Amino acid sequence: MLDSLDNINCLSDLLRQQGIGDYIGRITGPAPKKDRQRAMQCQIILATSTVDVGFNFQRHSEPKRQNLDWLIFSARDRAAFWQRIGRVGRVLGKSETNIQSEAIAYLPANAWEEGLTSLDTTGGRTALKEVLDTLPCLDKPFLTAYWRSEASLEIARPLSEFEEALQNLSGAELIPKLFETLQSVLGGNHTWEDYRYRIKVLRGAENIAKESLEKLKKDWKYIKGGQAFVKTYIKVKSPEESDDLQAGRITLEAYEDVFKKHEILAELKEFAEVFSTSYAPLFSFRYSLFENLPIRDPHNLVADESEETQLEPFHLLRYYEFAQNGDFIEIKSRATETYKLSFRMRYIGSRQEFVNTQLNKLTAFKNCKVIRSIGEAVRPTPELQALSKYLLPGVIICPRANAAAIFQLRKQGIISYPINIVCNDGERQYEFLAGLSGILTMAMKFKQLRLPDDEVFIA
Repeated sequence: MLDSLDNINCLSDLLRQQGIGDYIGRITGPAPKKDRQRAMQCQIILATSTVDVGFNFQRHSEPKRQNLDWLIFSARDRAAFWQRIGRVGRVLGKSETNIQSEAIAYLPANAWEEGLTSLDTTGGRTALKEVLDTLPCLDKPFLTAYWRSEASLEIARPLSEFEEALQNLSGAELIPKLFETLQSVLGGNHTWEDYRYRIKVLRGAENIAKESLEKLKKDWKYIKGGQAFVKTYIKVKSPEESDDLQAGRITLEAYEDVFKKHEILAELKEFAEVFSTSYAPLFSFRYSLFENLPIRDPHNLVADESEETQLEPFHLLRYYEFAQNGDFIEIKSRATETYKLSFRMRYIGSRQEFVNTQLNKLTAFKNCKVIRSIGEAVRPTPELQALSKYLLPGVIICPRANAAAIFQLRKQGIISYPINIVCNDGERQYEFLAGLSGILTMAMKFKQLRLPDDEVFIA
């Protein structure tokens, strides 16, 4: 069990070259169901984090002893270590429970410098836990950062929906108490009322983004969460009017004629699209910046037997040569050298305007293109058209001002990409933290970042 899909595929190639291809199988994200079922019956199983949670290694016929006798795995932190070592030697419900399993764990290199060599191997699980708990390299600081960022909305959303379902019923009053209990454990400073309203704004953004301009012209006041989102829109576009709105000196009814204008409605809808896209990574399990692509794999470079599967685009771009073949992209071979991926974005305005309005801000960016290169040489790839996307969520930061934050993020396996911003008066390179990686930066103390509505985020 390894974190890297490419390492698993390279290991598969190596073992096949040794003539034992019939004895190995891969369980990875791209592996179709048929391939996974075959792999579970193999003597050697190569797996990624796909099997970390909710996956059962079923074997036919069901053995009387544990399903896995031995395990080799990598672990970046304590949680991954205990999760993965727990996959081997499972004897619950088995008739034979006295056969030992073995495991080999690959930990960060710093573990030996920080005291792993002092482990008393005769002390069992208790001694192992005591030593692992003292190793700083196995800390997962961004778990705390995650809950202190906007990620608390991931908890607040289902609780808000639950509260609505219980409206006027006994038990609804327990929802705020449940949130406060979770917050006392996970951290964060905002109240349940803050999050409840934030969810209402977000729901309004999602609903407005889906509607046509014709429907918005008539029904913007009646869309679920719509009025809350319109107030946020007014706050961003006209802070003085927002103050009057908050104070009750004017009401939303005063904007009925304003929102009959096509250009204003179009601007509202675009702001809703940016707002909702910025937060979308929070609410998607195993979020990917781009949707998986249908591929044909005639040489079984990513799947064991199936020729057709789905593959994450960035993995395809980094590690393989490919070409379009009808509705599929066909993998031709493994790339002789790993490609570097970056972005290029055209910003209509000056560099200073970009810095003032877009830098250090969680948002969704237009006019972004993916660039594939080796060294300084850009590799033209027509298939990149399949990766065109209207809006890309994330945060763009200055790499020099945030060097320490970027270093810590990379230690946790969180990747940033170079991005060239082409403005009317020149271009400059920054770092782009895409999707959920961008949301994680909200809790970094190296730089205060802004939210899509220009509010300063405070953990």
